[in-house]
Amino acid sequence: EGDASVLPGKHYDIIIANINRNILLNDMKTYANALNTNGILFLSGFYNEDIPIIEAECNKQGLNHVETLERNNWVALKFEK
Repeated sequence: EGDASVLPGKHYDIIIANINRNILLNDMKTYANALNTNGILFLSGFYNEDIPIIEAECNKQGLNHVETLERNNWVALKFEK
């Protein structure tokens, strides 16, 4: 529980981040570094039109997009390391 500042030095099988696009993009490297191999990252709190930029940053950090959920233009994405 908390923001990305609690993640450095720790490793997790699952990370869930529900916050706006700009904060997600800013913290993506921290999320990726804190994930164990084969770990899962769930991202939500942004709009459908934000998917390409979120996905590009995740790919840059070695995360693979595996699932998308959408409701009323809000999106949740699942990535695997």
